[in-house]
Amino acid sequence: MDIDDFYRKAAGFSPNPLQRAAWNAYYDESDGHPALLVKAGTGTGKTEAVLFPAVADRSPKPRRVIIVMPSKALIEDMGERIKELLKRVSENLNIDINLTVDMGGSCRRFSIDEWKNGGAKNGVEWRHFHRHLFADDIIVTTLDKFLFRLFGYGEKIKSYIFPHRVFGSKLAKRPFVIFDEAHEYDGLAFSNFRKLLEALYIKGKDLCVMSATMPERFVEFLTPINALDGDIGARQAAFQKSGNDVISFNKHLLLIPSPEGGTSRKENLVSAIAGQVRQRYTKEKRIIARTEFVNDLADLYEKLQDLNPIIYHGRLTAKQRSRAIRDIIERQAKGEGYLVLATSAIEAGCDLDAHLIVTELCNPDSLAQLAGRLNRRGKMADALLIVVGDQIKPLVSTLDETETSVYLNELAAMDGVFDANRLQRFFTESKGDWMGEILFDMLWEYVYEGDLTSKPLWDRGILVTRSWEPAVTLCTGINEKTQRPENPVQIGVSRLAKKMKKNGDELKKAPIADWLSISPEGVWHADLYRAFYNPGNPEESRWRIKPMTGANVSLYESNLICVIQPDFIEHYFDETLGYVHIPKIFLKGYRDGFRQYLDYRPERKKDGCFSVPSGKKYPAHSGRVWFLDRMER
Repeated sequence: MDIDDFYRKAAGFSPNPLQRAAWNAYYDESDGHPALLVKAGTGTGKTEAVLFPAVADRSPKPRRVIIVMPSKALIEDMGERIKELLKRVSENLNIDINLTVDMGGSCRRFSIDEWKNGGAKNGVEWRHFHRHLFADDIIVTTLDKFLFRLFGYGEKIKSYIFPHRVFGSKLAKRPFVIFDEAHEYDGLAFSNFRKLLEALYIKGKDLCVMSATMPERFVEFLTPINALDGDIGARQAAFQKSGNDVISFNKHLLLIPSPEGGTSRKENLVSAIAGQVRQRYTKEKRIIARTEFVNDLADLYEKLQDLNPIIYHGRLTAKQRSRAIRDIIERQAKGEGYLVLATSAIEAGCDLDAHLIVTELCNPDSLAQLAGRLNRRGKMADALLIVVGDQIKPLVSTLDETETSVYLNELAAMDGVFDANRLQRFFTESKGDWMGEILFDMLWEYVYEGDLTSKPLWDRGILVTRSWEPAVTLCTGINEKTQRPENPVQIGVSRLAKKMKKNGDELKKAPIADWLSISPEGVWHADLYRAFYNPGNPEESRWRIKPMTGANVSLYESNLICVIQPDFIEHYFDETLGYVHIPKIFLKGYRDGFRQYLDYRPERKKDGCFSVPSGKKYPAHSGRVWFLDRMER
């Protein structure tokens, strides 16, 4: 199909130079298997550039486009954007397309046939946990879940349908795998991404990587389409300046020193951010206020609650996150203003075009990503980025004290106009993890090359995708009928643990309620369960859970669910703010090499203090789990 005709009908505009280059590269690959690296800035139409050629490609069979995102937080936004794009494709080109948004515990399917008859409000959405089987035309998922599907985990009777539909026979739709925001991967996730990319390429599968900052040496086998510089970059820059109602992509920068005079540094910071928002707030402006931590965000919400802000952070449930994204997108599409209070979850992927962003000082790469949500369309003359404070939170900082000082000097030297390129020297380059690469190779060799020596690893269900620290499902209850968690979110297991630097004798005198989430009367705020799938029955397709017990339980072979008890839900979960606080039910125990042990529910004496057996360093407990903690000490 002709590119101009397709874009006119599918998008309502003519393709820009980047989109033309991507279309031509997709169809011009000599072996018929496109393998592309698209490098472009914000607001250049990258999504359309890589999605439209594959959607238009219907010969000899339609494509199955799999879009892999770094995190769940990015999927909601991408899913909403793709729904709107595909709706126009269906309406104007008479192409029926189905969409799956797969986040594992939450999987939503959308039928294009229903879109034609009235849209999402008329019941196009189905919720399935295990039955989509990668059959739809467009699949949006995370790297974690894609690897889970790729290696055939899940229901035993259907586990290999997923790899079949990725690598497939001649009967299947031809897959085209798109990795978006690829620069977001680091450590173990980066190793998995790179190994997966190489494996797909070697297998001759069609793929595309989208990243503005991905070093080409990591993906030298891909055909580059660079809209940042070179010929395409020059043509793209000229296009953006030639009668497209573009004023400038400039972003004014205002630095606010660390405020003083309040009761604490935290209170000063939150008050300063709130004050900057109030000073510049109007109903017509699109404003983002960002803090590093969720508890600071909750305090900011208290100060700005009367402005009806939208909340967005990583500890929202899928329903809350989806509702927030839809609200933001709808307001932006109507030209209305909004106030979004967010953490770093807002930085990448969300297609926001803000007039004003107020943030505490954060890492340079985070600041550059956040600034990408400001004046994204290049049509604002007064877009403003305000950075408050002169210290990055120690727990998240990638810079030492000297580097932070140089970073601040660089921001000051920008002389009031933000330039992300000047921060590149501070960016942390993605690094791999050799243990993760070995694990990937072993699973690949068993599943795709028949190496039975690696079968025990697969049988035990070990798949480490993002961090050696496993995640726990935190929820407010278990649905009796489905046995599924209610209001679930995924958090690292160490967030449920408390580290205490006390010896055994000191612990005997320490009130347990002062450290862990237990009432003075001895009632724990949350219970822990182990979830099992197909327990001894290959035809069983439902989860079963039982209370956590046992010693030396490997978290790589267990699915843990932390259920907050009804009397304490209000303290931890809010319908607007999500999970602000996290219950502490583990005591961080001893280490054995890389193994970190966590003691579940330390026992409590009648006086309310820890019950430590004679001669022991740690309290008695009802269970113990372990994971590999490879952090440097």
